[in-house]
Amino acid sequence: MISILLLGLLALPLSYFLNSLWCLRRNIAAAKATGLPYVVLPWSNLNLPWLILRPFLLPYLNKLPIRDALWFRLLSVDWPWHEQYSIFHRLGSDNFLYVSPVRNYFNTADAAVIDQITRRRNDFPKPIEVYGALDIYGKNVVSTEGNLWRHHRKTVSPPFNEKNNRMVWDESLRQAQSMVTGWMAHQTESSATIDRVAEDCMKLSLHVISCAGFGVNLDWPDPEDREEKALANGHASPNTKKETKASEMSGEHKMSYVDALQSLLHNMIWIFVFPMVLLKWLPFSGTKRSYTSFIEWGKHLRALFDKKKDDIAVGKAQEGMDLMGFLCKGAGMTSDSARMAAEKSQSKPLLSDTEIMGNAFVFLLAGHETAANSIHFSCLYLALHPSSQRRLHHSLDRIFGSRPISEWDYERDFNALFGTMAGAVLAEELRLIPPVPAIPKCVPRNASPQTVISHNQKFTIPPATYINLVSLAAHRNPNTWPAGPPSDPKNPVHPTSNTDNDLEEFKPERWLRESAHASDLSPEKDMYTEDAPNTATGTNASRALHRPPRGAYIPFSEGYRACLGRRFAQVEVLAALAVIFKDYSVELAVDQYATDEEVERMSEEEKREVYAKAAGDVRVAMREKMGMLFTMQMREAKVGVRVVKRGHERFAAL
Repeated sequence: MISILLLGLLALPLSYFLNSLWCLRRNIAAAKATGLPYVVLPWSNLNLPWLILRPFLLPYLNKLPIRDALWFRLLSVDWPWHEQYSIFHRLGSDNFLYVSPVRNYFNTADAAVIDQITRRRNDFPKPIEVYGALDIYGKNVVSTEGNLWRHHRKTVSPPFNEKNNRMVWDESLRQAQSMVTGWMAHQTESSATIDRVAEDCMKLSLHVISCAGFGVNLDWPDPEDREEKALANGHASPNTKKETKASEMSGEHKMSYVDALQSLLHNMIWIFVFPMVLLKWLPFSGTKRSYTSFIEWGKHLRALFDKKKDDIAVGKAQEGMDLMGFLCKGAGMTSDSARMAAEKSQSKPLLSDTEIMGNAFVFLLAGHETAANSIHFSCLYLALHPSSQRRLHHSLDRIFGSRPISEWDYERDFNALFGTMAGAVLAEELRLIPPVPAIPKCVPRNASPQTVISHNQKFTIPPATYINLVSLAAHRNPNTWPAGPPSDPKNPVHPTSNTDNDLEEFKPERWLRESAHASDLSPEKDMYTEDAPNTATGTNASRALHRPPRGAYIPFSEGYRACLGRRFAQVEVLAALAVIFKDYSVELAVDQYATDEEVERMSEEEKREVYAKAAGDVRVAMREKMGMLFTMQMREAKVGVRVVKRGHERFAAL
């Protein structure tokens, strides 16, 4: 009896191995038939045991000769960031596949192929199973496809318009001023070293989307954190009539509005790995925090939803973007229907309650992480490149002159920012660090093979193939982008990618067009708006700047599935950067190498040397400490900076 059980136990892994081998052989044959280069992986880089064990095994595996093998490099889920364009260069093609026993993955950095795939949304849909973690509160516009996506898109798109972009502008200016005030608290010409820039940018963006999108006003704490403590206890600062106080949603919550969302996002990995039923009972601190924050944030989301339904029921109007209000109205709720909620309607609502909650969560998630990262990385890049920062200063001076921030106007000033150096800084930051490293598409298992054209040659992508539109590589593709020589050939920004050109370098000046016409500063309509009329989602970059070929620049995706909140993010980021850099400079902190007193006594050459050391540390952190959950972020390191009044820079001569 025991021997039979042992044989059965041995048969299970043997059966799994043989089945994997058969599937791998089948997938290799499908990859060969495409005529494209391919790399064979022994298992998928999304294999759950591998994801769990990899951090522990990697120090030992890196000592083996396999560390530079393509298949080993591709076993990292973050390979697009670590490799960037280098794998495409090594394979001699802008299109390749990697093959695993589970499925084949087609990867492209080819602008023409990306353009075809994003235009043909029915042939190349999203693999919606990838977005399961975004469904924790309900289906939404990001996690759906086909007719259901069209259903969501038509319902959620109306508030993304130019009228509401003005409110985003005003709120972003207000929040950015509060952030800078906190940085400069008790200082005169210079702040002390700040190592919380990433966290503060996240806070700024959360405040903007909460106020502009949901009517929840969140103000910054004073230097003694009095207001933050008040918020944690269920109190908030005074609000205007159109806004909901955070305290109105607190009730019996264990966590505040802000803390619940931040904790949920920080512990989201557990929701990826474990089903919610199991998560509730696991004894680990991370899983407990994840479950608690999921429950608590759900309560806050439900409170927002219930309050909005009550407001609609009594006919109470709210000014501004009011995303939750549009979601409720899009679901068929009106003052009449809400009063008669007990009566069954014969028509099906456009969105269910859970779908309203799901879309609200996605808007809050995407609406603050994307913009926050761009503000953070723009500040770091400008601190690393003082000459570009000075050019930004001069551009802001030309746009705003001596006008105080209270007189900055969206209609007058945004397009001027978008089409000049500020827009170039944002475009370049998004070129180097797009929100996601690759945009997923697929050819479904039950679909026909799909043909695309690259360099006048056709090739076919077979069914059951995942597709990665590798934005990190497409944005660095020397076959598409004009490139100059590297600034420092002996010390390239990336050890293997584009070492013979400057496409790994931050050069916002590459976007500036000397011949840009004044008419180019006017807003440009998106060509993919028939599914969402009357929206103002904008374009990936101003037409006054360099215009890459279609498919070459996709920070917000492209085509019909382009990000709805693209213009929202652009307005927020440019407003924040304008506030920061109109009157201030951002410099790297050199505390690790010299005290303030020592810096004061340094010659210009000594300052150059110490700043270069700090810059080297930052570049290493930005190359090696980045990670991806929802968006690309620096997850394992903090970079210290100094914010100083213009004219009082310590490293002005760099």
